[in-house]
Parts: sequence; structure tokens; C-alpha cells
Amino acid sequence: MDMKALVAALTLVVAAPATAHASVSAAPDPVATVRALLARGAGVTLEYFGNTGTDLFWQNDSPRQQITGAVGVRGTGKLKLGPTGVTASEITRVVDLKGQVLMKQEAARGDAYFAGLLASEGTTRMISTKGWLYHLPPKSRAWLRTGRASGAAAVYGDQIINVLEPATLAKLLATAERSDVTPWYKNRDTGRRQRIYTHSGTITLKELYRLSPSFREAAGTSDVGNDEIWWQYLYDDRGLPDRLVWHFITTLKADSIGLGDNRIRSVRLVTKFWDWQAKVSIIPPKAKPGRAPAVDEITDILRAGDRPR
Repeated sequence: MDMKALVAALTLVVAAPATAHASVSAAPDPVATVRALLARGAGVTLEYFGNTGTDLFWQNDSPRQQITGAVGVRGTGKLKLGPTGVTASEITRVVDLKGQVLMKQEAARGDAYFAGLLASEGTTRMISTKGWLYHLPPKSRAWLRTGRASGAAAVYGDQIINVLEPATLAKLLATAERSDVTPWYKNRDTGRRQRIYTHSGTITLKELYRLSPSFREAAGTSDVGNDEIWWQYLYDDRGLPDRLVWHFITTLKADSIGLGDNRIRSVRLVTKFWDWQAKVSIIPPKAKPGRAPAVDEITDILRAGDRPR
């Protein structure tokens, strides 16, 4: 999805749920709903898209060209839930690069980060199930079993905020700074009459690390810093998760351990949940042992090493 579509989607998400605040008190309990989904081992389809901005920038004054580095990330897939949370996940993830000229220049100078980023461009498939994480790299036909991991690992590196963890969701809702609800309307896809509740606020990376097992796994370090993430969570009148939006800008308080020299300046992600099912099936592929990608973009905010000069 291109930048214009992303901006339009983010604008729509923020603008749509503008209504009377008094109705929010009659909302269902979204935390209890998530607990019920986990207890019955439900399944769900999701779609996400977002982008990160890098510190790459070049301007040629003669033809007045500007090139900046940016990474677009989008994915689709499914999750299998269980009593402990997401027990399996299967994701098809696409990475689009902007400003490749600059990235190639940096890679040629021996920068392993940008070399890894260039290698990640294209479509990657990921499956995490039965305690293992699997990758099908871009332009490859051979699956790799890249290590031990939770069932959430295939998707929650990108997501960072996991609203399918009841404790994490409860903390977000308890600290929400704004709450709204839409009027009743007919869903164009399902034909169902519904309304959408929205809560938004901020949470620090440090607090998220304390709360969220999937975030701790993705970060791989406790030195995540104290940057604030702005989030917005939407759920329907049944309490079912509908959408999650989050973003943060690292130039304001760039104290995360993995930022290096601020190579990643901002991150945005929108996730849509739909098609809640009784269960889904996620099967491990035939694979040989291999290594995980050196660069994973969004979680590199937390774990990337200092960039060599």
C-alpha cells in the first residue's frame, strides 16, 4: 500500500469514531471478550500496513531532486488463539523500499544494517507454531526453521502492541486519554448492524516491556528506552477487536538502546482484525535449519547495533 493510501487510512481511523462520549459507558467489556476468545481457542484473520522512516536523506540542488529512505511494510495472515495467548501465527509480509540508491551506497560502505535491509525487500512468509519459527525468504522456495519461538513470533515483531494479551489490553484501556463511540450503522461487508468503540492514549516502551510477553520476545533486550507510543484501539459492540493503530517518533526522545544514530526516525502501523472463527489450522512447513533475517526493520528500533562510520 502506498503512502497516500496509508495516510488516508490513518486519517479515516482517527476521524470516523467521533460521537457522544456519554454512550461509551454502555460499551461491552473488551478485556472479558478477549479472555473468552482465548479460552475457546478462536482464530482470526488480520491485515496490517505501515511504514518506517530512516535517517537517509540526499538533495541534488541542480535537478532539485530529493531522496529519502523509507520502508513500507504490509502483511496478511491468520492467528490461532489458546489459553496462553496467540499459540500459532502465519503471515505473508511484504517490504517495499524507497530511496534504494542511498541504501545501496551505505551498504557498499560496509553498513551491515542497510545490506540486510536490501536483502529483506519483497515477500517473506513466516509461520510460528509448536515452539518453532519458520521463514520463506524473498525469492526463495525453501523454508528455513530459524529457531525456537512462541506462537506469536511470526506476527508480533511488527505489531509491537499485542491487544490479544488481556493484561496489556487492560492497561491500555485503563490509561486511555480519549474514548468515543460511533452511531449504529450497517457494516457494508457483513450486513451486520453494529457500532465501534474507540480508545486512544500513550504508553512507554518500558511499560510495554513490563506488561507484554510478546513484546519482550520481539525486543530481545530490556533496554528498550522510555519513548512513548501513541495508540488507538477500536472494538465492536460485541467487544471483538476491530482495529489497532499506533505510531511513535524517535527524534523527540531517542533514548532506545537500539536506535544507533537515529537510523529509524518514525514508525506507523495499522492492523485490521476480521473473520473471527471457531478455530484455524496452522501447519509447520517442511524446512531445513537456517538463520533468521539479519534485519527485521520495526524491531530493529529496539535491537539494531550502532551504525558504523
